[in-house]
Amino acid sequence: MSQFRIDETVETHITGESTAKQFIGMRLGVEEYVMDISSVREILMLDNITYVPRVADHFEGVINLRGKIIPIINLRMKLGLEDADFTQTTRVIIVDVEGNIAGLLVDAVTKVLRISDENLEPASSSLGEISEEYICGVGRTGGGIVGLLDVEKLIG
Repeated sequence: MSQFRIDETVETHITGESTAKQFIGMRLGVEEYVMDISSVREILMLDNITYVPRVADHFEGVINLRGKIIPIINLRMKLGLEDADFTQTTRVIIVDVEGNIAGLLVDAVTKVLRISDENLEPASSSLGEISEEYICGVGRTGGGIVGLLDVEKLIG
């Protein structure tokens, strides 16, 4: 199980009655997305990101996290959304997928969710290009529908 700190303002929500999986909710612009909590190591407030020249647009730079250099991916840019200024709520979600560690820059971390299996569905190709590449499913929650991000593809 991952260990991490979540801001005190983050809410916890449970949907459904049966077996549920846990997810971290995040906001990118006006859209809400979630990712499996098992890949999350920690959530950081935005700190100094060191610029790296001649890299992909979605690569924001690197940070030094307790002696390890961690690449930071701007999820807005990776998903083809319009770039925006960083704010007080901007966070870096440190993820680990089979030893590949990266930071995902998001507008805000919103909540910890439990979504039951019956409220999870595979992504439909009708959701557009982003869904085919980075969204592996959708979840129905009390607040609507959220896209389930494929962390492995995002950092791969």
